[in-house]
Amino acid sequence: MMDRLWIKLLGAFTLVILVGVAVTVVLARQGTATQFSHFMVGNQMVRPAALQEVLAEYYQQHDGWQGIDAALDQIILASSGGGMMGGMMGGMMGMTNSRVIVADDQNVVVADTGGRPGERLLSVLADRGWPIEVDGRRVGTVLIDGAMMSISDMQTDSLLGGITRAVLVAGLVAGLVALALAGLFVRQITRPLAALNEASRRIAAGDLSARVLVKSRDELGNLAQAFNRMAASLQTQETLRRNLVADIAHELRTPLAGIQGTVEALEDGIFPLVPENLEPIHEQVTVLNRLVEDLRTIAHAEAGSLALNLAPVDLAELARNQAATFQSLAVSKQVQVVVETPESLPEVPGDSQRLGQVLGNLLNNALRHTPAGGTIRIVLQPKDGMVQLAVLDTGEGIPAEDLPFIFDRFFRADRSRSRETGGSGLGLAIARQLVEAHGGRIWAESPPQGQSCGTGVYVMLPVAQQSVRKSVAGS
Repeated sequence: MMDRLWIKLLGAFTLVILVGVAVTVVLARQGTATQFSHFMVGNQMVRPAALQEVLAEYYQQHDGWQGIDAALDQIILASSGGGMMGGMMGGMMGMTNSRVIVADDQNVVVADTGGRPGERLLSVLADRGWPIEVDGRRVGTVLIDGAMMSISDMQTDSLLGGITRAVLVAGLVAGLVALALAGLFVRQITRPLAALNEASRRIAAGDLSARVLVKSRDELGNLAQAFNRMAASLQTQETLRRNLVADIAHELRTPLAGIQGTVEALEDGIFPLVPENLEPIHEQVTVLNRLVEDLRTIAHAEAGSLALNLAPVDLAELARNQAATFQSLAVSKQVQVVVETPESLPEVPGDSQRLGQVLGNLLNNALRHTPAGGTIRIVLQPKDGMVQLAVLDTGEGIPAEDLPFIFDRFFRADRSRSRETGGSGLGLAIARQLVEAHGGRIWAESPPQGQSCGTGVYVMLPVAQQSVRKSVAGS
């Protein structure tokens, strides 16, 4: 494919060079021929044939050459037809000023732009001039002193042919040099494209590690950098996809293994078929349902099809209700939950159930990592035209290297934790999706500002209705 492109580009350059050479030859020949068919007198560029016709008309009108010397300048002007522009063109083509001599049929000079009429021309000079004829009879001669038209037609054709050949040879040599340079330039263009083509083939075949070496900072270099970024993104997404499948398989394996073990024990008669022995199965099914529901929530949020029942929400009341819900669990863990909110807090447009789910996930996560005697603070305050909700704990904190990943699905900072001790790893991922569905943003700091330990998770929600991104189920 790149070879075909190289051939096309080189062919285009070749065509341009050939057209340039042809145009140069034609213009050079035309310009040279012009010098043989015209001559300069003062500022006028005159054709001998036109001058012959005007002189013949003058002879007929005056029945002779009376007064021709005084009228010669006007006759030359009448036969030029080019005016000042013609003179400028002649000057640019290197044509020099010429002397015009008009002689009668006896070779006696009757007009001379050099100012010496009355002399007799030599026969050899008269033979070099252009005859002036009236009714087929020669009545005089016009001689151009300094003009190139004195060269014979055969000599003119020979000289034009030589000039044409010289220009053609020079053009072809220059064309070959230009073609060689064009080949180098075309190769510089097609080589990076060939590398991009090869890398794209490797990626299409499944090798997402393929990259292109960036050798320049021009448009091709920018294209190579963009390609590498795309390849890196694809590789990252593929890694996340594989990790997601592995994580889901891991999360499903534990409850399914528990269900299988209990069912086999019941079948073998190890456990009697009584309600107490069916309870573990019920618990594991509940775990599976919760995991499936969490995955469903994330999938709908990422697809933009999560249903939000938007209405004004009082976050202060929502925070107090959630704190009351987790109060018994906090007491059992000997952790204090405190809600701090100003007297006046603007309402935010949102889905109270989904925002309660966000706060519930954050509180559940904080309780899991806060030791006995610790404190969890739910702090609400208006900030930058929005409402900020912060859940601050006094737990062990999160390592700095793990902070960018805590909102990823199935991520656990402590790899040794299981579902029972560390949750499913979906709580913060769900919280991020729900917050973003409300047009807000969420982030974490460890330790939070003003504390020496623990973790703070911050949520910013817009106050204005137009800032909310509505998601309609099935859209």
